[in-house]
Amino acid sequence: MEHQRKARLAGNNAALAWLADPVVAVPDAARPMLLAVILSAPSVVVMAALSGLSISIAAAFRTGFFGFWILSALELAVLLARLYVIRAARRDERAGRLSPIEPSMLLSIAWCALQGMTAFAIALSRDMVLMTIATAFILGLVAPICARNYALPRLATLMVMLCDLPFKIGLALSGEPLLWLLLPMTLPLFIGVRALLGNFGRMLALSLEAADHNRYLAAHDPLTGLVNRHGLDEALARMADRPQGPLMLLCIDLDRFKPVNDLYGHAAGDSVLVEVAARLREATSDKALIARLGGDEFMVAVRDVTPDAARSLAERLHRALSARRYRIADDIAVPVGASVGYACLPEDATTLDQLRRRADAALYASKRAGRLYRYDDSLARIDHAA
Repeated sequence: MEHQRKARLAGNNAALAWLADPVVAVPDAARPMLLAVILSAPSVVVMAALSGLSISIAAAFRTGFFGFWILSALELAVLLARLYVIRAARRDERAGRLSPIEPSMLLSIAWCALQGMTAFAIALSRDMVLMTIATAFILGLVAPICARNYALPRLATLMVMLCDLPFKIGLALSGEPLLWLLLPMTLPLFIGVRALLGNFGRMLALSLEAADHNRYLAAHDPLTGLVNRHGLDEALARMADRPQGPLMLLCIDLDRFKPVNDLYGHAAGDSVLVEVAARLREATSDKALIARLGGDEFMVAVRDVTPDAARSLAERLHRALSARRYRIADDIAVPVGASVGYACLPEDATTLDQLRRRADAALYASKRAGRLYRYDDSLARIDHAA
């Protein structure tokens, strides 16, 4: 899947959705990359199309059968359509859009059907030279079709059938009785292709599952399940790509947390951190991004809040973290408070980087003042020095 290309099913066609199903379970985040397999290796598509076109044109000249000219014209039309789809997919990739795969699927099916019809007509012509060329070409298509569409085994199997089965039927009807043996040999071929693709699919699913798990671990704190500093940086970078709107960034540092570790041990401290994460989730909406930056530092980012709503949320979070003790054992509950500082975009900053620095400055002002603090002009000198 070159360059992490991604794609999607754009419509609700049940037949195409069934063909595009990877059969094995894959993470939702990996599915767009999986679907993009059908958009990969465009040079292979073009070379195979030119080879098929040259065979149909050669058959038209050699046999004089007008039907081969019709097949050649159809192949040329499909090739031009595929070139257009390839170009559109590249435009989508450059623009960061997910390309729809339905056009590629339909054109791939149409192209394979044309190869099968051409091979069928060649078999009926009984021209040994053309039959030899067609045999080599059809057999040579099986591997590239499976290799390029391994992530979509149903589609790959259909494509192989459309290329292979009409040719074998044509050979059986060509007048040589022994060639009827080719038809019962077709079933084992398709079973083998399907089994091979199934093995690839299972290996792919395991690989994607492992990659998805590794991505999760890289972006999340294993203790609390919140995003970590790396995950927060990635999320804020995505926010920076969107048109900027109201955004609140809230920094939290726990008070009286170190004595918990010193007196009761790190296991007790860990239980406090887990409870802090739970209280933050409970006090915010599903749209809030909550991160543990390390130690007892947390950050919350919330989109589309007014300054008044931001202060209300900050007060709610401060109460949620400070009003109740944290139970670390059946008979022990410890008081842990929180210093909270926040800043709002666009009221307090013009960029996300500036917003982070100003929310951090507000946090340290909160620790000094012993109260909730929003960035204001009194911190401008500190921010400028930073």
